[in-house]
Amino acid sequence: MKYRIFTAAFVLLCLIPSVGMLCLPPTKAAANEQLAPVPQLQTPDGSWNPAVLEEATDYIADHFALRQEMVTLNAALHTGLLATSPAEKVICGTDGWLYYTETLTDYQHKPVLTEEQARETAALLAEMQAYCEARGARFLFTIAPNKNSLYPEHMPGRYLQAEMPNHYAMLRPYLEEYGVHYADLFTFLSAQDETLYLKTDSHWSNRGAALAHDFLMQQLELPHTAFAQAPYTTANTHRGDLYEMLYPAGKALEAQQQYQMTFTYVREPRTAEDILIETTKADAPNGRLLLCRDSFGNALHPFLAEDFRETVITRQMPYPLEQVQEGDTVIIEIVERNLPNLLKYAQK
Repeated sequence: MKYRIFTAAFVLLCLIPSVGMLCLPPTKAAANEQLAPVPQLQTPDGSWNPAVLEEATDYIADHFALRQEMVTLNAALHTGLLATSPAEKVICGTDGWLYYTETLTDYQHKPVLTEEQARETAALLAEMQAYCEARGARFLFTIAPNKNSLYPEHMPGRYLQAEMPNHYAMLRPYLEEYGVHYADLFTFLSAQDETLYLKTDSHWSNRGAALAHDFLMQQLELPHTAFAQAPYTTANTHRGDLYEMLYPAGKALEAQQQYQMTFTYVREPRTAEDILIETTKADAPNGRLLLCRDSFGNALHPFLAEDFRETVITRQMPYPLEQVQEGDTVIIEIVERNLPNLLKYAQK
């Protein structure tokens, strides 16, 4: 009898994930996770979809009931007992620090770009600068450091570094050679006494973005709000992107700084990841800004928006430099891990 009870309990447990799909709310994506879409019997042209069974398998694997809770439990066991991350894109560091796996190429000094491609990247940026300046605009290029470039002390010791330069070290001398107006956030941020990146996120904190803003505006020699001295509040309000990848059902929040802003959005963005965001501030000391950015611009752009009467914040690549007007300021921001993308996507 006890074997029947055990077998019945086992079968019921196995059925919960699939049967639960019928009565529980749909599974939501965690962080930047892409869940499989609902399988379709027909292709867009109306013919039979031969991959429907494969798509159905992927859909069930991504949407079975209590998936996020089970993934979170599995991650907690791995990190707690083995100090490793079961999430492919997350590295479990020491003292609760998490790192993004896609930064390993730079951290381990295993560049994708060749020296010639690094030179071509600098030459491309020099052409962009010349184009903008010919239209009467200021130009500034900057690289947001990877988290483990500034704070490597919490990285696991198993990730060894090769005796060769990474992408930043390769590109830096060519930027000087081609005369690119470059703001060196590596040197500036590493000189700060504060920790300016989030422990459970792949990005800088609002405080880090605030200080980066001050440095960029100083390099442009434009009047600006000195956020280094501005008051701010701190509260546990931030859910880190790496934490969410690792613990999709987790509830922990990290301390984040909040500054008072007075600019307005032309249209309220759906999220900070929108391809196009526009802001206005009538009494700002500077004219128009075109900020070509990646995800590090999510926290950076509000600070810059305080200093310009108009701000166009875009994730579009190739960069829409044809929009540049006389008197504009153009800032191109890209994170270190994405430097190889400049040659791939930044030109038409």
